[in-house]
Amino acid sequence: MDRRALPGLCAGLAGLAFGVSAALLSSPGLAVVAAACALAAGGASLIMLERVHRAERAVEESRRVALEPVAETDDTPALVDGETGLPDRHYFELALGGRVAAARRHLWPVTVVLLDVGLQPDADADPVARAEAFAAFASLLRQTLREADIACRVGNTTMGLILEDTAEEGGVWTAQRLQIALSKDVTRVKRLAAGVASYPSHGLRPDEVLDRAEQALSRACAAEAGHGLGEVEVAHVEL
Repeated sequence: MDRRALPGLCAGLAGLAFGVSAALLSSPGLAVVAAACALAAGGASLIMLERVHRAERAVEESRRVALEPVAETDDTPALVDGETGLPDRHYFELALGGRVAAARRHLWPVTVVLLDVGLQPDADADPVARAEAFAAFASLLRQTLREADIACRVGNTTMGLILEDTAEEGGVWTAQRLQIALSKDVTRVKRLAAGVASYPSHGLRPDEVLDRAEQALSRACAAEAGHGLGEVEVAHVEL
């Protein structure tokens, strides 16, 4: 039970007790006290409901901003990748810390998916074609992911996803879904390898989860033969 509900619950139980006592003893005084407790319970419930709504609005706003393309300006050069319009690695690490902290409070999983985007040789050698390919892939991420997910560019050819309330199986499914969409839409990408790691399965700290995802991505990139566009590797559980 959320502890924020305790004041309203206690007031409601007290009102019920006084109401029953007033009925049994035919006491107007107890009836007045019961009514006051009921009013207090209703007020506490309204206050809690408003706080929950404010928190939900704040979370939704943060999710919306995280998935929207961000224009690089003089005020925000350190948080934005100019080629894709996605937040950069610094933002990714900050967001991962916040999502893991929230997951610890709410007892739900968080999954990191690292994607290595391999371009066709002709596109990789042409700066203009390279920029267009990564911009197209960033657009594909925005179209494919949920509003609750965060997508960032965390390396030269690497994208990072943070999937809230998602276990490792959901991370694998997301990577495979991107591979399927990629095979249809972004023709200049020849390979999409993925490394998946989850809190709390593969680490209890954000840096641990990220490190496990990087290790899994290294194994996926090193694999010679993969299914479809590339391998999807899940982090190893260390006892």
